[in-house]
Amino acid sequence: MTRSALVPLFTAFGFVTALCPSLVLLADEPHASQLLPGTTVAYLEIAQPVTILNTVLDHPLSQRVQAMDVYKKAQMSDGFRGFLTGRKFFELQIGADWRPAIDALTARGIYAGYDAATQGAVLLVRGKDEATMENFRAKILEMTRLSGGEKGEPVEYRELLIYRLEKGGAAVVRDWLIVTNKSELGKSVVDRLLDSGEGTASQDDAATLAGNTDFLAAQKMRGKEADAWGFANLNAVREAGGAKKLFEGKAENPLAELLIGGIQSTLRHSPYLTADLEVASGGVKLQFSTPWQSDWIPEERAYYFGPDNEGSAPSLPEVPGTLITLSTYRDISQMWLRAGDLFDEQTNDQLAEADSNLSTVFAGRDFGEEILGSLEPQIGLMVVRQSFENKTPVPAIKLPAFALVMKLRDPETMRSELRRTFQSAIGFFNIVGAQQGNPQLEMDMQKNGDVDMITSRYLPAKKDKDSTSAPIIFNFSPSVGFVGDRFILSSTAELAQQLAEAPSTETRQAGVNTSLKLLVPAISESLADNREQLISQNMLEEGHSREEAEAAIGLLFEIVRCFKGAWMNLERVDQQLSLGLSLEVND
Repeated sequence: MTRSALVPLFTAFGFVTALCPSLVLLADEPHASQLLPGTTVAYLEIAQPVTILNTVLDHPLSQRVQAMDVYKKAQMSDGFRGFLTGRKFFELQIGADWRPAIDALTARGIYAGYDAATQGAVLLVRGKDEATMENFRAKILEMTRLSGGEKGEPVEYRELLIYRLEKGGAAVVRDWLIVTNKSELGKSVVDRLLDSGEGTASQDDAATLAGNTDFLAAQKMRGKEADAWGFANLNAVREAGGAKKLFEGKAENPLAELLIGGIQSTLRHSPYLTADLEVASGGVKLQFSTPWQSDWIPEERAYYFGPDNEGSAPSLPEVPGTLITLSTYRDISQMWLRAGDLFDEQTNDQLAEADSNLSTVFAGRDFGEEILGSLEPQIGLMVVRQSFENKTPVPAIKLPAFALVMKLRDPETMRSELRRTFQSAIGFFNIVGAQQGNPQLEMDMQKNGDVDMITSRYLPAKKDKDSTSAPIIFNFSPSVGFVGDRFILSSTAELAQQLAEAPSTETRQAGVNTSLKLLVPAISESLADNREQLISQNMLEEGHSREEAEAAIGLLFEIVRCFKGAWMNLERVDQQLSLGLSLEVND
């Protein structure tokens, strides 16, 4: 058996390693953190890997994927056949099917670490018992040695056989498998394991990861339901000069600043970062957490978390057919006014030019202080599927509608100001559109009680009036709505009307700074609205026949239907900042 034939085996083993988590350690046995050096800057624990493996492989979604034509075709590829050959070889050598074998080999956890001192990585796998790991050593590692020729000859170290790999080596010590790319790091781990005495935990943790104060503090942030847990020592990363852009304190542009400005300031001071992974039949959850202190946020970034760092995202109204919602707290006026402290000279020159032009549009009023300053920091963005039923013309490409939902600090003054500005903007669009040969916008004004609307619609040419494949511009009917202190800026009149009539949502999401939701059923329906366009585009770009294009687009729809939705939350609670990501799948 050649070394190349073993590659698929170890690729598969690495895939399992990446998925799983570790946890439970008996009191009288060394923990992986007691084996790693104190200079370890990144660490991953995976407890009971087979639990995650079974959840993934036995999930109905997995069966659905395996039934897809694209999966069946992939099975015929040389790479997939090589993987199956490697897996079969593994089974023959171990003397068991691969899933029970993986269960036995990883029964007590998988651990990984990266050491800054040696710049080496180490993988620790703890098996069911010594007999299981000895069987693995005798059969798999010996076969690896034989396939390596002279270079594969093992080296003896403290009466152990160290198997040399292309980089580093591997060894089995009692019920542990140790694999590393740096021999110095590997020897230090082996020494600690041997010196601990069989079944006796090391009494000297001062020089190990287990004795690192940041690591001990980070463990207290670990989620109770975590299937996998990771730790990164940010102090060590900063001292080593790593990730300079992340820690330097300035974002590259206004959009990046709005998205990660407060996170960047936190990471600049935080001693460590943790990650929790949960895998269940309903989906996957990943949460990154770090300590947080109010004095880590400089004055110029007070806009991000708000006064006393209590700023929270607003709740948004419910609208049928919603694809995406984004709810956040950002005092954009304060960010704009503090641009000199946040951005480089080139970006500030561009913002100054934009400020001058926008002040002209708003009749000489200062854009940053008076216009942006008139808006509350609670901002919502909604993307909603459009219905073109009983509407003409119908665009060939059907885009979702979108709208910003905001609140005015001084609605009595700003209503009339924003009304005039919107009307001026429509006039400007008509002038530019006429020069480019585009249809003209016709405005309409409606007032019903406290609801005040200004809508506009593109007037179709005679040839487009009853068209079902009209230009893309007919997706838009720019509109604004005012309801009490609520201000709505929408791409369509229909969505503006829906949001204006929706019940007021005065509540805020306590502790939540930003919330993003993707609702897959509506996304799937929006894609279905454009199925023919997607097929045509695939035929043109990929050179496929219609049958091939329909199959490719059908696969896209199959993949989309596998999911229910995805969520992202940025929360600040109890001196902790957390970024949570969640993906929910269909059964």
